[in-house]
Formats: sequence, C-alpha cells, structure tokens
Amino acid sequence: MAVEVRARPGRSARTAMVAVRAVRVDLDGPWRPGGWREPLANVYAVEVCEVHPPGAVKEPLRWILLTSLACATWAQAQRVIGRYTARWWVEEYHKALKSGTGVQDSQLERAYKLESLIAVLSVVAVRLLSTKFMARARPENFEVSQSFGPQMLALLEAKLGKPKGGWTNANVLIATARLGGFLARKHDGMPGWQTIWRGWHRLMWMAEGLDALKCQ
Repeated sequence: MAVEVRARPGRSARTAMVAVRAVRVDLDGPWRPGGWREPLANVYAVEVCEVHPPGAVKEPLRWILLTSLACATWAQAQRVIGRYTARWWVEEYHKALKSGTGVQDSQLERAYKLESLIAVLSVVAVRLLSTKFMARARPENFEVSQSFGPQMLALLEAKLGKPKGGWTNANVLIATARLGGFLARKHDGMPGWQTIWRGWHRLMWMAEGLDALKCQ
C-alpha cells in the first residue's frame, strides 16, 4: 500500500510504498506500583516496511505498531495504518488545545468544571486547527475567509491592511497570528500555536468591542 510521509527538517515529503505484515501476539502485562498487571491478550503487531525507497532516503520507513484493534483482514490492517498516519494531526490538535488555548493553565480544581472548559476550548482548537490545515494544504484558496465572515476580515483589514492576493487561507492565518505578535518575515515560516491563539483571542476582543459599540 501507499503511505504519505510528511516533510521534516532535512527530509522532503514523499509517498512511500510499503509492505505490511500482521500477527496476533500475547504480551506480559505492564508493571505498576503494587505489582505486575494481567497479561495483554489479543494484541496485534503490525509491521510496515518501505520497499524500494528512493536513493536519497537514508532511513527507509519502518513502523512496528501494537494495537488492540483486530488485524485479521487486509481492510482491518489498512484501518490501523491509516489511523497511525493521522497521528500528526492528533498531536497538532493537542498542541492547539494545550499550547494554544492554554487549557493546562486553568486553576479549576473540580473535574466536571475542567471537563466543561475543555469541551468549549476543544471547539476553538478544532477551528484553529482547521484554519492552519487549510493554510498549509490550500494556501491560495478562500475557505477560511468564508468561515471567518466579513466582520472578522474587516477588523483584520482595518488593523493590518488588505493583504496582497486578498484574504486567502494563508493570509487569514498569518494576519490572525500577527495580532498575537507573529512578525511574518520571509524566513519565519508558519506561525506557532501561541501566536495564533493570542491573535485569535485579540480578534475576539475586537469583535466584542465592535458589537458593544453598535449596541450603544
């Protein structure tokens, strides 16, 4: 099967052709304070090995995945591999939730209150993650500007001016991050979660202030 390998420092993105093997294994239980836990039964080990990698690739792709999901069929093995390839977006979501919205900085002591806060901030994190994804995958498109709406774009334009090329996905993200302190120099790359969150927070304050003025 084909697996998309994302770019990393010193390594370009590519499509890797991999061979897949899966086998059911029984593992010893983990040690925890108080002793060893029960053995882990019905665990599948999935090996994903790149075949015929390009000559420039020094370390061919090789994953050993352990899962409690069944891998007795080809479709089931593909499902496990597909979920693992999405791990980067799972990590990005948690960065958006923790580094961005600062959910860990909360001083709430009751679990149900913390759960309510996480539920609200998760919606914000998903929206910001979607914005960052669209800016990366389709920088010249305009889906993000449609979701932001004319009022948000008008606020960004009044504060920072209209960007060259209009309010593309990339320009909306960068403008939002600039409100949070992102310098947007040519060598700066894409903004990080802290500047995105600070910019978004400030944009929300600006929108609330505008709505308050309209009510007077």
